[in-house]
Amino acid sequence: MNTKILRQKSARLQAGFTLLELMIVCAILAVVLGAVFEGINTVIQRSQSEQVKVDLTQSGREFIDEFERDLHQAGYPSCKMVATAGAATNCPPDYSVPAASSVATNSAVAVGLVHVDNTLVVFEGDVDGDGVVDSVEYKLVDSNGNNPPANCPCTLQRNQIPKNQNNIVLPPWAQGPRNFYQELQNVVNSGQPAGTAAYGGGAPISGSTSWGATNTAYYAAISTFKDYPVFQAYDQSGNIIALPADLQVGGNTQTLNCGLANTGCIKSIRLTINLLANATTGTDLKTGVRPVTTLVGTARLVNNN
Repeated sequence: MNTKILRQKSARLQAGFTLLELMIVCAILAVVLGAVFEGINTVIQRSQSEQVKVDLTQSGREFIDEFERDLHQAGYPSCKMVATAGAATNCPPDYSVPAASSVATNSAVAVGLVHVDNTLVVFEGDVDGDGVVDSVEYKLVDSNGNNPPANCPCTLQRNQIPKNQNNIVLPPWAQGPRNFYQELQNVVNSGQPAGTAAYGGGAPISGSTSWGATNTAYYAAISTFKDYPVFQAYDQSGNIIALPADLQVGGNTQTLNCGLANTGCIKSIRLTINLLANATTGTDLKTGVRPVTTLVGTARLVNNN
């Protein structure tokens, strides 16, 4: 009798889990694993987004650093350092007049700033320290190469050529041809305020977000994102100087390349770039938008006195 009872208890102990119990355990495991994988996926997405921002910052920072180095050499060597044959005075008060052409076209003279507006800066200087005066151009263009751009994302281009290359003597504002550029892509700010502190006039940002809103409408919510100027000029007191200013326009010399007595002249230029990540490889997988970053650099002109 006791043996029979023991056999019945043993049979019950070896019966295992019921189907309902297994289903409950599987459901719990699915919920736990789902939460774990969702956390891992979020971390991966955030990591990708942060890496995109790091890449944007690095590429933009390198471009800004080069801009600052270049501007520090604008105007060197100046006309005060070079004997110019045929000129009544070695540093004429206005390079736009014909009498000053022998100075402005001299390949050994860097006239300094040639043209400055909110999307284009042209200047002369020995930027490499090799004794050769270069004509350097920074220009914001759209996908069709237009300056000022009609739409963005745009490309900020840098070009450097020896002054009067190929022994073709040209004035500073006509140097060329320019057919090689360093580039910074996906710049979306292109504002052109009319010589005031106000922002405005930025080109629309082409394309749409993943949920159908236009990029212009979405990214305009970020204050001054598309309307901020790429280049702005300041005098020695930090006041904004009205642009454009061009060396070939009479009277602009005192604004671009001024003496110690001048007060309303350009002493520094600020470069501001708002970068938008690549539409294909830079979209944030979590939010569906493209990361953005803003970088600013200011170059003080030390050779324009």
